Amino acid sequence: MKLSIGIIGLPNVGKSTLFQNLTKKQVDIANYPFTTISPNVGVVAAKDERLEQVAKVMKSKEIFPAVFEFVDIAGLVKDAHKGAGLGNQFLAQIRECDAIAHLVRIFKNGNVPYYDVSSNPISDFEIVFLELKLKDEESREKINLLSEKPQLIILNGKEEEIDKNLIKKIEASNYPYLVIDLKNELPDKDLKAIFENFHQFLDLITFYTANENEARSWFIKKGTKVSQAAGKIHTDFEQKFIKAEVINWEKLIEVGDWHRARQKGLIRIEGKDYIIQDGDVILIKHS
Repeated sequence: MKLSIGIIGLPNVGKSTLFQNLTKKQVDIANYPFTTISPNVGVVAAKDERLEQVAKVMKSKEIFPAVFEFVDIAGLVKDAHKGAGLGNQFLAQIRECDAIAHLVRIFKNGNVPYYDVSSNPISDFEIVFLELKLKDEESREKINLLSEKPQLIILNGKEEEIDKNLIKKIEASNYPYLVIDLKNELPDKDLKAIFENFHQFLDLITFYTANENEARSWFIKKGTKVSQAAGKIHTDFEQKFIKAEVINWEKLIEVGDWHRARQKGLIRIEGKDYIIQDGDVILIKHS
């Protein structure tokens, strides 16, 4: 399963730099609005030591980890919901995403102009927040609302550059936030923090499938039934689901292989309504 995360914010706040840090993909970066008109898209494999251990036990030839897809969306501006700065196009791109990384500039650098000379971090945050809400209000469609998508606020700059009133504003909105200085390459701890936040507020767990050919990890939302998860593996599997063989990944590692686990009675047979648990290794049986 692929989770799509849109990187949004005003022009010149560091969106493409964040995208490049996350995906290691070269993109156009320049100090003028709308460098990114068609969104750049890149995928990042989720690091998962459990998957590697499962693959080793199952003697899988290839490993395919679950991925996050990041979409570098062009800078929004005031009145984007009315079409300003190609806003309708960019807002439509956000609607396709599962979650949002909302980048707010707190760094001060005269060589990187603000899109508006009167800009400050609080008004920058409010402009983007308001544009999402206004677009929702004018939309006839009341599902998949932009303003209700899970958001991680990323403050681009140093801790000492933070305006405390901005923090109060963000906390009042109940969004999680991180402070990251994008002038330098992101250290592992910052990358880990970004992914952990998305895992947490998207309510994700991971399950595994593995055989001698390949081992895969899959993201699903907590509370997903095994028959629904089977549909993520292949669209036909949900309708043709018969049963699932299930074992916790740690028990599989301890016993050494699937055959031995079955001999010891550690593999459970579950029906379509079984709720998948984080770390389950699953073999789907279908017609």
